[in-house]
Amino acid sequence: MTSPHGNQGVHRIDRILESVARAPVPPRLTDIVHETGLPRSTAADLVDELRRAGYLQRSANTYRLGRRLQVLTLIAKLPPPTPIEHARLGSLSRVAKTPLALAALVGGEILYLDAAGPQAPQRLRTIAEDLRPRPALRTAAGRLLLTFADDKQRDHVLRTVREADPESVEAFLPEMPTIRRTRVARSDGLADVGVRALAVPVTEHGAVTAAIVLLGPRISHRSDPVAQLSLDKAAAELLNAWLD
Repeated sequence: MTSPHGNQGVHRIDRILESVARAPVPPRLTDIVHETGLPRSTAADLVDELRRAGYLQRSANTYRLGRRLQVLTLIAKLPPPTPIEHARLGSLSRVAKTPLALAALVGGEILYLDAAGPQAPQRLRTIAEDLRPRPALRTAAGRLLLTFADDKQRDHVLRTVREADPESVEAFLPEMPTIRRTRVARSDGLADVGVRALAVPVTEHGAVTAAIVLLGPRISHRSDPVAQLSLDKAAAELLNAWLD
């Protein structure tokens, strides 16, 4: 059955829920309309449907996230949304002797869920705290997680990316066998100029569900060869620690 809101219904619902989740104070309908850019009548209809289904709750003409998502998570017996506790990420950072981030693939983009290490760049901490999405193929985490994603999800993401950035797709495809074999993906200045990143997998019940990202300075032709190898050595130590 076709949604009364057309093919964009799910996307519009996602925008509404995210706008409510990000709002510093519970928003009114006017705020949701302003934040999402949806027509007021469309936003009002969808907000009412979400409220009736338990995804939103209303109080004094403002809206908060409801309990429906939490209930579905409990029903499915899903693990906590962050597959590694912050303390564990911190201990792994000490093993690797480098700043680390924890990243997940959401839709076709990467979200950084946490960061650890006293020397982590401020930009990384900001991204992790703000939960802003990043283009998957511009990140080491995205390249790793797309490699281990199921074929249907990977093909969907690559088709979408190819429309705007075909060069990144063509560069990524030949790298997939190496990423799968070594369990390490790389990004050298693709997402942030001056930052080199390596990503290794987090596995739950045999499936890769997240990535740990190691950060270092971008390699140049003038870089010390020893410095160039230091992040690779840290990734190997991290893989061994994680497997242990």
